[in-house]
Amino acid sequence: MAKNHYADPNYRRVHRLVVGSGVLCAHCQRAKATTLDHDPPLAMHKHRPSGHCCRLLPSCEDCNRESARQVLTGTWRPGADMVTPELEPERAGIPADDKRWRVPWLKGLLAPPDNAVWPRLMTVPHPRAVGSLGAEFIAWTEERTGRDLRWWQRLVATRLLEVDAAERLVWETLVLSMARQLGKSWLLRELCLWRIHQGERYGEPQDVLHTGKDLAICKEVQRPARIWAKARPDVYRVREVNGQEEIELLADGSRWMLRAKEAVYGYAVSCAAADEAWKVRPSSVDEGLTPTMAEREQPQLYLVSTAHRLATSLMLGRRQSALEQLDLGDGDLIIEWSAPQGAELDDMDAWKLASPHWTPHRQRQIGKQLQALQSGEIEDPEEPDPEESFRAQWLNQWPRKLAAPTGKSERLLPEGLWDELAELGLASDGAVWVAVEDDFGMGAAVAAVARLADGRLEVDGWLCADWDSALADVEALGQVRQVRQVIVGASLLDRSPRLATPAAGRETRTGLALLRDLAVNGQLAHDASTYDLDRAIEAAHVRESATGLILTARGPTHLVRAAVWALQAAHKRVPVPAIR
Repeated sequence: MAKNHYADPNYRRVHRLVVGSGVLCAHCQRAKATTLDHDPPLAMHKHRPSGHCCRLLPSCEDCNRESARQVLTGTWRPGADMVTPELEPERAGIPADDKRWRVPWLKGLLAPPDNAVWPRLMTVPHPRAVGSLGAEFIAWTEERTGRDLRWWQRLVATRLLEVDAAERLVWETLVLSMARQLGKSWLLRELCLWRIHQGERYGEPQDVLHTGKDLAICKEVQRPARIWAKARPDVYRVREVNGQEEIELLADGSRWMLRAKEAVYGYAVSCAAADEAWKVRPSSVDEGLTPTMAEREQPQLYLVSTAHRLATSLMLGRRQSALEQLDLGDGDLIIEWSAPQGAELDDMDAWKLASPHWTPHRQRQIGKQLQALQSGEIEDPEEPDPEESFRAQWLNQWPRKLAAPTGKSERLLPEGLWDELAELGLASDGAVWVAVEDDFGMGAAVAAVARLADGRLEVDGWLCADWDSALADVEALGQVRQVRQVIVGASLLDRSPRLATPAAGRETRTGLALLRDLAVNGQLAHDASTYDLDRAIEAAHVRESATGLILTARGPTHLVRAAVWALQAAHKRVPVPAIR
């Protein structure tokens, strides 16, 4: 590619005049430019040498690589930032003696006990709030468990369950954060269990979906409740299938379901909870959960997490947004115990600010962790920096900007799962959704998805020698089947049928998660003769990033992209004109 660039006289001239003069990178304005960046990128337009079809921007190597990454993942946009800016300086909180806390339902909670501390950051009462269901929840939980809630747990529940004059919940989202091992998961368990008993209040069965950093954490949170429910078989049905654990209230079918963070698509939920949400990608919530919650009565989303340096933009973005509305009360509800930025590691007052429940045992525990840090003994496989690990876990200090993802890639589907979905002689005769993707000019792929009579989605896909033969296959398919929609790579739209729909990285990321979800739940099928697609799926690996699953370069990834685009379109049942 570089050889082609230098064959362009205009490129050579600009490179000599601009890069040769020692200018700064046009993106970051910090490093010296060493190359030229095409704007828009070459993959996003038909390039004509010396044709003024794009600009040549001086760029440093880091920003040039970031531009290439954004093109590869489909996140490039005109004027896109190549450098992740730091968040705005963190604002101060609102002290406990502020008159805005003097509302009737917080009476008795305004003076923390000696072993507790007021949240450093908490949103003021909602302007529509006139009361809270907190007292009802507290009584229900303490009767069920036989133990008193801690002061901070009563405070969080009371704030979360604030209601307006019609007794409707006023908060849609809770952002709850504090240091480790303080009872966050205990409170989350009681909130989820309480919610499935509120079907009569909200006029419909309650579906609670609980996800998190990994499924093992979710299982551990729910486990005591499953044991309790199994002892009451006349009231509850408990399911313990791996990856689909749930508690069902027999009276009305309300459920508390556990699902992996990649498998939250396809559910309409009344309440969603993400535990250790620092590792949950935004698309799981913003595209997998939030849209379906809008269909339910008084839905709520709980984002619960201790800080982490490698946090995705889900918690960082929601937290920042909530802080901007801290003293207005009409955004998300944030309740956070944390040490302020700049606190010293050995500042015991800072430890207490991150710990709403304080005991001598906790003081000794944090002291031992600090001693281990200073002696080089802290080992966290997900955080190579011992000091950052201590600040996140025990001071609950969130990072000031997104960190680059460092996770290793993993298989798209568990080994052997795709084979289990194969069937001999699958036959469908309804409409199909088709996607076509190019392999950087070295081939193409076609994928087709149809809905079977039992509701499952049949997936097919194959490789083609070039783009023209792929489009010919689409045309031939349209002669025998109704093609509801054709999806193509966004950069190839000008070479596609007139009514084609573009797709890029965003559709790939959400489609990969959807494929995982449907495959795990047995809602996919493919014929035993889908050899090209079999090899592509088996070779496919993904890596988690702040924006979702990213397909790594293994095997025919263009066929995988086409397959997930077609699958996502078929799953949505988008009403579009037929292409014949």
